[in-house]
Amino acid sequence: MGDGESRPLVAGRLRDGQWHGVDTVAAVLLALAFGASETRSGGWFAGAVAAVVWLPIAVRRRRPVRVLYTVLAGAVLAMAFTGWEESWVPVGAALYTVAAREPRRRSATALGCSLGAVTAAMTLAPRPVPASGAAGGVVFASLMMTLPWLVGTALREQRSYAELAARQAVTDERLRIARELHDVVAHHLTVIAVRAEVARAVASTNPQEAERTLALVGTAGRTALTEMRRMLGVLRSPGDGTESGPAPGLADLPALAAGAGPRVELSVDPDPPLPPGVELVVYRIVQEALTNVVRHAGSADCRVNLSRTGPEAVEIEVVNDAPSRLPSRRPGGGHGLVGMRERAAMCGGTLSAGPLATGGFRVHARLPCGPETAR
Repeated sequence: MGDGESRPLVAGRLRDGQWHGVDTVAAVLLALAFGASETRSGGWFAGAVAAVVWLPIAVRRRRPVRVLYTVLAGAVLAMAFTGWEESWVPVGAALYTVAAREPRRRSATALGCSLGAVTAAMTLAPRPVPASGAAGGVVFASLMMTLPWLVGTALREQRSYAELAARQAVTDERLRIARELHDVVAHHLTVIAVRAEVARAVASTNPQEAERTLALVGTAGRTALTEMRRMLGVLRSPGDGTESGPAPGLADLPALAAGAGPRVELSVDPDPPLPPGVELVVYRIVQEALTNVVRHAGSADCRVNLSRTGPEAVEIEVVNDAPSRLPSRRPGGGHGLVGMRERAAMCGGTLSAGPLATGGFRVHARLPCGPETAR
């Protein structure tokens, strides 16, 4: 199509009421066609029976099992008393609906009952059905009834798989949002708590430092609220086009570094640009690494270096010096390192973290950022 968008087929755009209308028209036309055919070959009674057997197909979507057994009973009676050769045809149509809409066990039971009843009726019919003989007719009818049942079963399995995939997608999205919330809350609350302690410690001896530190606390709080509103907006308005703000990326790293503390040295190589998904992963890894620095190293010097290693990969390095002697921190027992490794793995990258011989700590990640990662 010229607009580059795939449009659903007409069948995919029909509503339930419209499908019932289609079924009704089809049932009436088939009843007239088979009724007229049987009237010419077997008389008006046979034609009337053939027409009546087709009519329940009109409501096959509303009551698939009841329609099947109603059609099956009519087909068996028609076969036994009129010798209608194609009585199994409406049974096959009803079997398709049962297989597509009912659970597997109920569907298999319906198929077995249908095959048994039609086989018995064809065997006891007043004339061979079809002309080639009763045995051949039974085999042919059984195959022709089983085929639509198999098609309906495949359709049901495909629908079940699609529903399972949709539920898994929802679960994955919830996990992603939970990870985002963890990163936002952990980083900014850590900054707020640590900087508040710093401000309290230096308030009496260095009021200017305390004032500047409290300004960082206010900035961290406002940033946290902004990011949380953005993510909650996505939860409240999924897929309706509501503007929820862009995801953070490389352009937000300077503000992140400034909010973490005054002694963060940031170096970013912006060329060539990264895919948006990789930018978000880079931002979250740096954010979590700075959270660990603030939590465990206080105001120690920290260096963040983001560099391209060719057009297909980007490297992140966050290194801090030995912990400072400002207010002590309780050792963290969270999932920061695990979360960073998970984020790197999402992009097909790797992450390593560990202490340095000089007493500091280093986080290093390498993320692929070629065309295959730009989703």
